[in-house]
Amino acid sequence: MEKTIRVLVVDDHAIFRTGVINTLSLEDDIEVVGEAGDGLEALEFMKKVDFDVALVDVTMPRMGGVELVSKMEETGMARSVIALTALEDDRDMVFLSKAGVKGFVLKTSGFDELISAIRTVSGGDNYVDSRAAGKLLNCFSEDTSRERGMSRLSERELEVLYWLAQGLNGQEIAERLSLSDKTVKNHISHILAKLKVSDRTQAVAWAWRSGLASKDPSFFKD
Repeated sequence: MEKTIRVLVVDDHAIFRTGVINTLSLEDDIEVVGEAGDGLEALEFMKKVDFDVALVDVTMPRMGGVELVSKMEETGMARSVIALTALEDDRDMVFLSKAGVKGFVLKTSGFDELISAIRTVSGGDNYVDSRAAGKLLNCFSEDTSRERGMSRLSERELEVLYWLAQGLNGQEIAERLSLSDKTVKNHISHILAKLKVSDRTQAVAWAWRSGLASKDPSFFKD
């Protein structure tokens, strides 16, 4: 008897989730064992129910796919993930690939491709949408360049970026680190310039992709 593949669907768009769940339910060898609207809900689900493959949207509120996979990586669960991505998510794809994600499917793909990806990843193999493969390869060189940018951050700049990634605003960081608001703003400006990103959101995303944001606070000196 063919093994049933247990699937978790994680996406913040309820209509999309429902469409995926309804379609997968028509397959004899696939069972949807749960759904979640963001990474926080998914983490709670994962504590209670076993699954074989998680379909994870890269961009979600509260906790997106990058942060969710960072947390899953600690327990080896990242290898069970198929990332549902858009072509503009190429930098995130590099991080997700390094974290052990086994599959990449564009959100504009048909359900036949998604079902094929689920079966492939469940069997232990990788699945990358052909339209995303080229971008993924091209971005590894850009990713290496950005890693060099991260290495140029001072210890204090790394610490400021860490707390930004934990959700603190500039004033809260200033209070935590006993700095002035102006000093924190200057550090953030330097961080954006060194990482060659345009805003704090992109810097925070890079902090999660690089692994900085998942470090223990004791990593930084008092």
